[in-house]
Amino acid sequence: MTTSTWVTMILIVGFVWGGFVVAVVTAFRKESDKAD
Repeated sequence: MTTSTWVTMILIVGFVWGGFVVAVVTAFRKESDKAD
């Protein structure tokens, strides 16, 4: 694979995982707010 292919793939994977982590953290914060 070319370098640009790797960079594009890493960016897409990073974006997907980043969004997933943000969603989990947001849900976790909402739950902890409810607990209080």
